[in-house]
Amino acid sequence: MGRIAAIFDVDQTLVQGYSERLFFQFLVLRGLVSMPQALGFLGRLACRPRERFRDKTYLEGLVVEDTIRVAGQCYQEHISPRVSAAGLACVREHQAQGHGIVLLTGSLSFLLQPLKEGLGADWLIATELGRENGRFTGEVIGLHPRGENKLRLLLELSRAQGLDLARSYAYGDHIQDLHIFRNIGHPVAVNPSWRLRRQARRYRWPIRYF
Repeated sequence: MGRIAAIFDVDQTLVQGYSERLFFQFLVLRGLVSMPQALGFLGRLACRPRERFRDKTYLEGLVVEDTIRVAGQCYQEHISPRVSAAGLACVREHQAQGHGIVLLTGSLSFLLQPLKEGLGADWLIATELGRENGRFTGEVIGLHPRGENKLRLLLELSRAQGLDLARSYAYGDHIQDLHIFRNIGHPVAVNPSWRLRRQARRYRWPIRYF
C-alpha cells in the first residue's frame, strides 16, 4: 500500500493571488524588465491568448543567478504575506498525519521554491525554464503543469514515489484541476471558480475557503 499524499494547487488556493503575475510586476518595477519589453510581452499575449500560460519570453536573456535572487526578494515581500493561514493549517494537518505534501502549480519553480522550503513540502511540480550560458531562454522545459498535464506529472510522481492516489487528497480552485479531481480519492474545491463550484456540487465534493 502506497503513501497518502495531499496535493495542493498554489495560486488562489494556498496563495491569495497569482504568484507569477506578482513577479512580473516586481521585475518591471525593479527595471529588470523594461516598460517597452513589458508592453511587447503583453501585446504578444493578447495576440496569442492560447499561449498565454506557456509564454515566458519576458524572462528571455535574464541572468539566472540574479533573477533567482530577485525572485526570492519578491517572494518574501509580496507572496509570503499572501499565504493563507487556513491553507497553511491544512498543510500542517496533513503533515501531522504523515501525508506527503505535493505543490502542483503552473507558476515558476524557482519562484515557489521558498514556499516549498517554508512549508516543508516533499515535492514541488512547477514550470521549469530552459537555461543557456547562465541566462534564461524563456522556453518551458518539459510538460507545462496546467490542465491535463498536471495529472500526467502527478501520475509520474506517484509511480516514482509510490503514492496511493486512491487514498490521497487534492486541493484546487480552478476547472483546470478537474483532471486531477477525477483521479484522486479525496478532491476538495478551495475558493472555487464558478465552473469548479458547479462540478463540486454535482459530485458532492467538499468546498472550502482558505
